[in-house]
Amino acid sequence: MKKIFIAITVGLFAVSSFAQKQQNRHEFSIWVAGGISSLEYDLNVGNHEMGYGGFAGIGYSHFINYNWSLGIGAEFSYLNAKAKFPSIFDTYNAVDKNSKLLYELVTEGQNYEETQKAYYVNIPIMARFQTDISQKGHKFYVGIGPKIGIPVKATYDAKGSMNTYGWDINANGVRITNDPYTSSGPYVNDNDPNTKMRNRGFGTYDADASGDIDLKLNFIAAAEAGIKWNLGSKMALYTGLYIDYGLNDILKGDDRDLSKNFYEFNNQAPANYNSNSILDSKYAMNINDQRESFTDKMHTLSAGLKIQLAFGSKPFSKKEKDNEKAASITNIYNQGSDKPFEGITAEQMDDIMKRNTKEILDAFNKLKGTIAQEDPDMTEAIYGFDFSKDQILSQMHPELERKVELMKKYPNARMILEGHTDDKGSAEFNYQLGLDRANAAKAYMVAKGIAANRLTTTSKGKTQPIAPNTDEANSRMNRRVEFILQP
Repeated sequence: MKKIFIAITVGLFAVSSFAQKQQNRHEFSIWVAGGISSLEYDLNVGNHEMGYGGFAGIGYSHFINYNWSLGIGAEFSYLNAKAKFPSIFDTYNAVDKNSKLLYELVTEGQNYEETQKAYYVNIPIMARFQTDISQKGHKFYVGIGPKIGIPVKATYDAKGSMNTYGWDINANGVRITNDPYTSSGPYVNDNDPNTKMRNRGFGTYDADASGDIDLKLNFIAAAEAGIKWNLGSKMALYTGLYIDYGLNDILKGDDRDLSKNFYEFNNQAPANYNSNSILDSKYAMNINDQRESFTDKMHTLSAGLKIQLAFGSKPFSKKEKDNEKAASITNIYNQGSDKPFEGITAEQMDDIMKRNTKEILDAFNKLKGTIAQEDPDMTEAIYGFDFSKDQILSQMHPELERKVELMKKYPNARMILEGHTDDKGSAEFNYQLGLDRANAAKAYMVAKGIAANRLTTTSKGKTQPIAPNTDEANSRMNRRVEFILQP
């Protein structure tokens, strides 16, 4: 299973790295999470109940590329659990300080409950993958990685009642009396058996107790998944589900040497009993003093909802990537800001960028000069599309044929076909109409024998008119396809 997980992770990383140009970004985050946050253990007797809590943290993520990021942070977590015992039994020997008598004591606990609480500082190291799910920049993300939990404090609180009775025994553990001693039972040497016996620890008592628990480092396997909401150029909100699974036993072995009794007799004050935590003590399985630990090991389990606010640098988006690439191409071509290649897909821009070596650009500039000398009007646009139409009209054929012949003569020549419209209609409608006109011109040239991969189409819609749209003649001039030589 581990090998499969590693193979899938490496595969996703390789695919995303190939598909996207590597770029670096930085993201700072704060987060809160809540849900199941439990100390998990199996009991040999009694019942275990999960606890609820969560964690809060801060962190930093570095984007390796558009899809992948690595992050590190610090978070403060709270975990808890509860153990319940309707009835619990324990037995042990004790010496009364006052009388110097040796007793065999039996305790029967009733309605005993113990709550354990643990506080950790976790150091998460997360790898996160994200992919677009909408044009607004919202993304789906998944994250995996380890966390190292450093224990800060762990405590237990117990409540319940206990009834204690017992017998005098000799040094060999043999009972001297036949009747058990209780707060109201027979004790022939005492004139006031109720008081005397309670002072020696016999009778019914509250079993409330509290104390500390020593825990070890916690090694956690963490995973999360959800939606990353784009809130603007410098902010994003992650909302998703998480699960943290503790991989190791966090109870310290030295504290579970099983020499501790669940109830401990205090020979300095016999009526004041100590109750140890079930996590580091043992109980009597029967009256013959066979003993067993309550639990063998404990780990952590957390799962629930996580909300993370990220800020700092601009989040990635497809449009931003394309614009950055287009700006780079614009600078290389020395064509100024009047020819930003908006509308070209990421794949097309990647193809252009791959060919932006100095040698190729030198060859392109030489070819461009040759074509300009042979035909100065090589890049002349085709004009006069009908309103809201993308059909190539007959009067456009001569101009297209000239471009076809020159591209056949110069097989290394490539072109961008840029569609334009008049100002009637919405920006979205005209963008698509301009793209359809560019694609129609491309289809004509491909049908005449020009390879499709030598022609790239894009659209400016109604954003770049060459004449005011005050009458039909001017509008027809704006309904055009322009041609731009490219490497």
